[in-house]
Amino acid sequence: MHNSEEEQAYNRLISTKPGSWIALIQLVEDDFPDEHWASWKGFVLPLLRTCIDAGLDQYFRVGQSMSHIVFSTTEEHRLEKYSPSPLRITIRSEDYGQRWYIARSYKNVHFSKPDIEVPIDSTTAFTVLKSYLSDLWRETHPSEALPEPLAPVLGG
Repeated sequence: MHNSEEEQAYNRLISTKPGSWIALIQLVEDDFPDEHWASWKGFVLPLLRTCIDAGLDQYFRVGQSMSHIVFSTTEEHRLEKYSPSPLRITIRSEDYGQRWYIARSYKNVHFSKPDIEVPIDSTTAFTVLKSYLSDLWRETHPSEALPEPLAPVLGG
């Protein structure tokens, strides 16, 4: 952050789940200008926008850890401050966005092996992410129904 006004505006934005998505999109658009990141941005930005269009931003927080995109149901930013560490879903890439994975873990997958990790691509990413977010929701909100954007379509 360049000044306290920008930092305060950013902190207000990330204080809400929908705001965390807006902040991340702005970060990806502004802070990854290098051509090495073009493939990564080309994967991440459409996926984030598809999630927002589906309404997932109302139920999940999103952030980043280096080049990883991290989803949670926590009420506050910065998963490392929670004890015990909360469940999170991480989308990560290798080779500047040439290979993609989605992982389920309780720790940062930069430093710890995930519980589960599967490869994804641009055609499977949203469907697989919704499945993982459904599992995340069920574990973190066991007494609540799945949010409408994750609810199965009956008879469809």
